[in-house]
Amino acid sequence: MIVRARSCRAGASGPRGAVPTLNMVPRRRPTPLLAAGATMLLLGCLVLPSHADSLPSFIKSPDDQTGISGGVASFVCQAVGEPKPRITWMKKGKKVSSQRFEVIEFDDGSGSVLRIQPLRTHRDEAIYECTATNSVGEINTSAKLTVLEENQIPHGFPTIDMGPQLKVVERTRTATMLCAASGNPDPEISWLKDFLPVDISSSNGRIKQLRSGALQIENSEESDQGKYECVAINSAGTRYSAPANLYVRVRRVPPRFSIPPTNHEVMPGGSINLTCVAVGAPMPYVKWMAGVLELTKEDEMPVGRNVLELTNIRESANYTCVAMSSLGMIEATAQISVKALPKPPTSLIVTETTATSVTLTWDSGNSEPVSYYVIQYKAKVSDNGFQEVDGVATTRYSIGGLSPYSEYEFRVMAVNNIGRGPPSDTVDARTGEQAPSSPPLHVQARMLSASTMLVQWEPPEEPNGQIRGYRIYYTNHLLSPLSTWQKHNTDDSRLTTISSLITDITYSICVLGFTSVGDGPPSDVLQVKTQQGVPAQPSSFKAEAELDTRIMLMWLWPVQEPITKYELMYWEADSGNKLHVTFSPAGSYAVEGLKPDTLYMFSLAARSEMGLGVYTQPIEARTAQSTPSAPPQEVHLVSLSSTSIKVSWVAPPAASRHGAIAQYTVAYQAASGEDTERHEVTGIGADASSHVLEGLEKWTEYRVWVRAHTDVGPGPESLASLIRTNEDVPGAPPRKVEAESVNSTALRVTWKAPLSVKQHGQIRGYQVIYSQLENGEPRGQPNILDVALPEAQWKVEESTDYEAIITGLLSETTYSVTVAAYTTKGDGARSKAKVVTTTGAVPGKPTMMISTTIGNTALIQWQPPKEMVGELIGYQLQYKRSEEEAYTVKDFRKTDGHFTATGLHKGATYVFKLCAKNRAGNGEQYVKEITTVDDSPSGYPQNLRVVGLTTSTTKLAWEPPLLSERNGRILQYVVVYRDINSQQNSTNSTADTQITIQGLQPDTTYDIRVRAFTAKGGGPISPSIQSRTMSTDMPEFTKNFGVKAVMKTSVLLTWEVPEAYKSEVPFKILYNQQSVEVQGKMKRKLITKLQPDTDYSFVLMSRGNSAGGLQQQVSIRTAPDVLKTKPVLYSQGPEEGGRLTINLPTVQTKAAVRWYYIVVVPVTQATAQRWENPDEMELDDLLEASENPSFRRRRRRRQAESLKPYIAAKLESLPTTFTLGDEKKYNGFYNRPLPGQQQYLCFVLAALTGQDSKTFAASPYSDPITVEMHSGMSKHTEDPEMLWVMGPVLAVVLIIIIVIAILLF
Repeated sequence: MIVRARSCRAGASGPRGAVPTLNMVPRRRPTPLLAAGATMLLLGCLVLPSHADSLPSFIKSPDDQTGISGGVASFVCQAVGEPKPRITWMKKGKKVSSQRFEVIEFDDGSGSVLRIQPLRTHRDEAIYECTATNSVGEINTSAKLTVLEENQIPHGFPTIDMGPQLKVVERTRTATMLCAASGNPDPEISWLKDFLPVDISSSNGRIKQLRSGALQIENSEESDQGKYECVAINSAGTRYSAPANLYVRVRRVPPRFSIPPTNHEVMPGGSINLTCVAVGAPMPYVKWMAGVLELTKEDEMPVGRNVLELTNIRESANYTCVAMSSLGMIEATAQISVKALPKPPTSLIVTETTATSVTLTWDSGNSEPVSYYVIQYKAKVSDNGFQEVDGVATTRYSIGGLSPYSEYEFRVMAVNNIGRGPPSDTVDARTGEQAPSSPPLHVQARMLSASTMLVQWEPPEEPNGQIRGYRIYYTNHLLSPLSTWQKHNTDDSRLTTISSLITDITYSICVLGFTSVGDGPPSDVLQVKTQQGVPAQPSSFKAEAELDTRIMLMWLWPVQEPITKYELMYWEADSGNKLHVTFSPAGSYAVEGLKPDTLYMFSLAARSEMGLGVYTQPIEARTAQSTPSAPPQEVHLVSLSSTSIKVSWVAPPAASRHGAIAQYTVAYQAASGEDTERHEVTGIGADASSHVLEGLEKWTEYRVWVRAHTDVGPGPESLASLIRTNEDVPGAPPRKVEAESVNSTALRVTWKAPLSVKQHGQIRGYQVIYSQLENGEPRGQPNILDVALPEAQWKVEESTDYEAIITGLLSETTYSVTVAAYTTKGDGARSKAKVVTTTGAVPGKPTMMISTTIGNTALIQWQPPKEMVGELIGYQLQYKRSEEEAYTVKDFRKTDGHFTATGLHKGATYVFKLCAKNRAGNGEQYVKEITTVDDSPSGYPQNLRVVGLTTSTTKLAWEPPLLSERNGRILQYVVVYRDINSQQNSTNSTADTQITIQGLQPDTTYDIRVRAFTAKGGGPISPSIQSRTMSTDMPEFTKNFGVKAVMKTSVLLTWEVPEAYKSEVPFKILYNQQSVEVQGKMKRKLITKLQPDTDYSFVLMSRGNSAGGLQQQVSIRTAPDVLKTKPVLYSQGPEEGGRLTINLPTVQTKAAVRWYYIVVVPVTQATAQRWENPDEMELDDLLEASENPSFRRRRRRRQAESLKPYIAAKLESLPTTFTLGDEKKYNGFYNRPLPGQQQYLCFVLAALTGQDSKTFAASPYSDPITVEMHSGMSKHTEDPEMLWVMGPVLAVVLIIIIVIAILLF
């Protein structure tokens, strides 16, 4: 056993009073050489003065003090030097000596306190000297003491307001000695302990003086005990508090166990930790002992807690925990008991047997009590393990349920609380006999002659003893009791003959076996015609359902009968319509084409050339269940509340159930809202006809489906039923509520509707609730303004703004405003309150007149308002050109009456607004518009540029002249252009800011300018630009720029490049402020990362010719996102090799879809890198395959060589599920089997109608799926490829053989 002591120490060292540890150092005698050296060193020290000797110096000097008669004075003096100096006190040249004078030394006499108490007014007033002396010399310092009478105490002299009090504290606790003093200036407080200054700095923070003056001692020690005084000092004098004692009490508690060791039982070789914890004051040391052997080393003895680790325990033992301190020693013992497994029971014997039971008795074999016994037994001929009887409490037990006449072996084990012991020796026993419990097997008969029959059989499966013989019963009256039948006995043989039978009739035969105990049951009746050559009735006729539409029939071949064929009759159990089938001789027959879960009856007869034998008695069998072929009927939905819907249905028609309905599934999906995922409720009981869907979103339209399940699987879903949950009050307040003051009596409130997912019903209107506030609190009842929405506004966008004007308010008054929406169910939550204050009463409109002048100025004159409220303090004028956004604002004094606006533009309309102001704010505005006089433009059009070129045209664009230079409305532009080699100008005019000049010469440079005109004439002409038309010799760089296919986030653009075009300069495609470059010889480009259902315009440009501009353009609209969910694997169960069934996504669009394509993408490293989603795939190969069957065949051969995406099916409508690899054709596309050990992705491609180009919407990729299949399937897929390789190789080999044969012969 391994013993290890592990300590958990309470601190770094033992507490006071703990058992001491003695460290003994052996004393060694020095060698003579060392002794001589030491002597010489000592003599050197005596002869030579030390270089470290120094004159004393003061580190603390006494200070002058002013005390009070009857009080205390204390002077502190301390010096350092080498050797240490001693301190003496002198008064008037004499050493101090008096009963009232006390000298207290510290630091070995190098420090000293002179304390005088009580003070006397005239006797103690003096200068006191402190002298520090050592062997090197002495130094002096002095301090003056002044003693005042009580009536001489000056103003501001320190006063002790609260002094320290007697205090008792336990050691290690915190003690606080209080002190508070006052004076002018505020006195400083210091502390004395036993008349010596308290050195706070050397306490390592344990002793500190608080701001209040109090002295705080943490983790108090016995050395802190003493008499404490606080001293208050300021410039007026010094005052001492009355002393107070601090007592530090040390607790002394003998040791005791807080966690004593406990007894344990362990298994042999087990491990355990023994914990022992002791407490006391001082804390005790803890050790472990085993008898007299100490397990804890003396120098490793922990304090308080000790854990003993015991491992690999093999025998029981006692362990003692000892706790000791200076106050005593205690101990506690733990017993460790090693438990053993019980011994095997003895004397196991069999005391009694019957045909089905054996009684056993045994002895315990254990001196210790056992918990119970376990009996194990098995049949000796069985390969199975022992069976067990557990929890046997006695030593006698009968085991029942055994097979008759069978040999068994038995053994017993004892069990205690440790476990099972070894088994006892085994005993064997054979059960008694019983009559057979099963009939003879495979009974057959045939006619040896017209009156003699041969009957044969096999022994029973359960003879239950020694078969003594067989009885054969036969009769020509099948319905008579068995006791009336004729009987033929035989010994233990397996065949017999029965003679003297009546010819040409049908006999019924059965056989039973018997033991010494009795007869067993008879076999099934076998019928035979007493006609030689006619087959007997087929025996052991059985039926077994294999599939939901197939039942397998089996029987025994008749003995040596020349059967030519079999005739079978079968019919549904509840129908009289019998069907006849004839087939060649066999021992089994499969009846196909049956109805699932239907009970059928079968009767079989054998035919020979001599005639038809007897039909068997009808046997029955039921076909296996299948999935329902029809959905539940009469699905009805009722909205119970705003969050629940009741779904009711009727079971599928009985003829379509194909089995017992095991459960129903209800699926539902919100058409809109926060959660549009499809959800399913499974496990609805087979007897249920309704289910309540709860926790739904309020006022939301749901689609609901119901399907029935048998034990085989689910049937089809019902058609989707639509219903909307009931209305509720809105679940959120209106958004973006704002309130502003309109004037002194009105507020404007604006808001937006709650989010549609939070409206929970049809918003019928809004309530604007407003209250007057006084000091931030509402005054009186709130007022409600109802804003009912007309029916035309019920269906509005979330961005619609609503507005209400609250009138009839008080001026300069604060109001709180909230808004709530309501449905027919009531009001929803109110918005957060907006606090707004109405303005004071403001002035009315002033009178304004405006006169324009020729010099681009306007004179504005005004008169005060006729309706003036309050004191007029000024005016405010705002004006701007009508095309501009911001107003120019001018403020005027109340005495001003006119203003001249300068810098106005010609031919422009200006808006002027003037209002009067009082202290409440701006009044009502007077608004007036004026138009200045037109003139011809004073500036030319801006940014003239070429935006397109051909060999005979140039397209130009420009911007109007600057706003300040237009001088009126621009009516037209005139473009002036000429060949630079000619002086003849040509002109074209337009009202637009662009024009295409026609009829130009190829490869010619033109000088172009433009001029703007108003009604008053033309302005200056712009600077010229030059442009060169394209050359007729320059080949056209592209043609037929168009769209091949449009997806929801991509578009495939194509064009043709003439053979004569040799440019290596890339093309550029511009679209929606983005551009991409394409190599000069490429003829297509897939543009990706577009937005669904969005308009785009694409421009193809060539950077390599002199045109340098716009060449060709196409516009498209990307496809809507109609397939938002991905196909998922339909996990109904394993399928045949090469097939996978998937659930297809739901189409979420009202747009017409022309075709649906099921696309399969084999996963390779290339596909993973090229196509992150289906929209990044160039679909033209797939699309051409849909139009060109021969291309499709060629493509299929290429795909056999390399894994490429392909279309598995083309469908007019999208089913719920689809099976990939079913080897069928769908509108010309072959759904080929999927090779195994290969991952696939699939997606659905919808071809939309009503588009100019080919527009497609793709679903997301499915998750990767893999086909599991047998090895043969994989080989089958590869065989065609191997033929292409092996065929030519074999041909070459054959030719070589022929050539060699010709050469040899």
